[in-house]
Amino acid sequence: MIPGSELGERLRSVLREGSFSDDPKDIATFQLSNPVIDSAIKPSHIVRPSKVDELQELLRLANKSGLNLTVASSTGNHSKGGFAATKENILIDLSPWKQIPWINRRNRVCLIEPGVTYGELLQALQPHGMTISMPLSPRSGKSVIASVMDREPTSWPNRQWDIGDPVASTEFIFGNGEIFRTGAAGGPGTLEQQRAVGGAQKSSAGPSQTDFHRVIQGSQGTMGVVTWITMRAELRPTIEQPFLLGADSLLELIPFIYEVQRQWLGEHSFVLNHTAAAMLMSAQGGGDFEAIRSSLPRYICLQSIAGFERMPRKRVEYQRKDIESIANKNKLSMTTSQGRIAAKALLDIATRPCGEIDWRHRLRGHCLSLFFLTTLDRVSGLVDTFINLAGKRAVEKERIGLYIQPVVQNHACHVELMCPFKPGVPSDIEVMRKLEKESVVRLAESGAFFSRPYGSAGEVVFKQSPLNHEVLRKVKGIFDPNRVLNNGKWGL
Repeated sequence: MIPGSELGERLRSVLREGSFSDDPKDIATFQLSNPVIDSAIKPSHIVRPSKVDELQELLRLANKSGLNLTVASSTGNHSKGGFAATKENILIDLSPWKQIPWINRRNRVCLIEPGVTYGELLQALQPHGMTISMPLSPRSGKSVIASVMDREPTSWPNRQWDIGDPVASTEFIFGNGEIFRTGAAGGPGTLEQQRAVGGAQKSSAGPSQTDFHRVIQGSQGTMGVVTWITMRAELRPTIEQPFLLGADSLLELIPFIYEVQRQWLGEHSFVLNHTAAAMLMSAQGGGDFEAIRSSLPRYICLQSIAGFERMPRKRVEYQRKDIESIANKNKLSMTTSQGRIAAKALLDIATRPCGEIDWRHRLRGHCLSLFFLTTLDRVSGLVDTFINLAGKRAVEKERIGLYIQPVVQNHACHVELMCPFKPGVPSDIEVMRKLEKESVVRLAESGAFFSRPYGSAGEVVFKQSPLNHEVLRKVKGIFDPNRVLNNGKWGL
């Protein structure tokens, strides 16, 4: 690294309108707040370029001077470890980039910068009669780009045609300092010239036969720095009717979900066990955790039905009949409430930001969260594997939360296992650390696919697939030859 005084001068020469800071209080806001994951090296400086040109110059400086750069665009508590570094680093904070310069209702697409949060984007889309698919009750400070570029699942599975959705076109800077645009934005012509002839930068594939946004998506800042994306938006429902289906076993719900999703019926859909449902509702003032949990069946499935601009009532009517028929065939009942949870209240909470603190953390202060992809028919076996391991660590079954989210029209599903714990109790932390390490190995051996590897999963998945890891190393060598983007992460 460059000596401190000289480093400051070089950063100042690059950040003519931007800023940088070595204030410990500023740096502390970007420290990993997760006692379960191995601690990361905190950044020496926080840099905030004001525009793309400065960001590009910063990357060029890093290539010349051997700087190690990490990137963040969300604010608030950072607990996953996406920008966690194993070496001395400078963190690029893009959270001040909050422009939404273009919203196009005709093509249902919008262009956003990295610092735009879900609350801000929802507010901007509302006058246009549009909304977006979003993760289950994200933090208020969560960056939309950070979420979608991490392929975080949303609760609207039948609006997803590819695992990369809702990302359309992107602009990013590779680690070597080269700026690049993907999808329809790749050209020919500028964005304005494309729009003048009806273009909307809605296609993700391209330019030509390339699909480089997939190199960046899921890379957790190791391949490039995204400056903006266009993303697909959706029409706001004119009428919305959510329902809940309760069951004492996952096996009772699985055939219903398969059949509904296969026919593209309904809109929002997900499954929570009684612990996760009580965590979500009680975190946002929906009642007492124990009272809610004890009132619920072991599993609840939310299934919403909606009508849009064209014949909304007829759409809701026929879809309700079809879904009720599937429910009856599987001996399930569609109700407007289960125990102390109303379907409408659950849908409202699930589709809006939860506040500065993640809803998973409100019950005990923190939460071990393990998530992976699998197919719906294999969920029960993987959940049992985790429960058995947790039992050996004296974690009660009733303490374990479960969230199941169909993705890409239920071609696969996201599974999240949650264990709330008290971060101030060393024995709790030690139990969760051991459980996390053991569970990742056992789940991976049992077929869980950690497509978004955090914590121990970052080591396990690459050890399981050394050939894929070697491919990643070669890709890193092409697009970030001097390893200036989080050098050392995943061994890259």
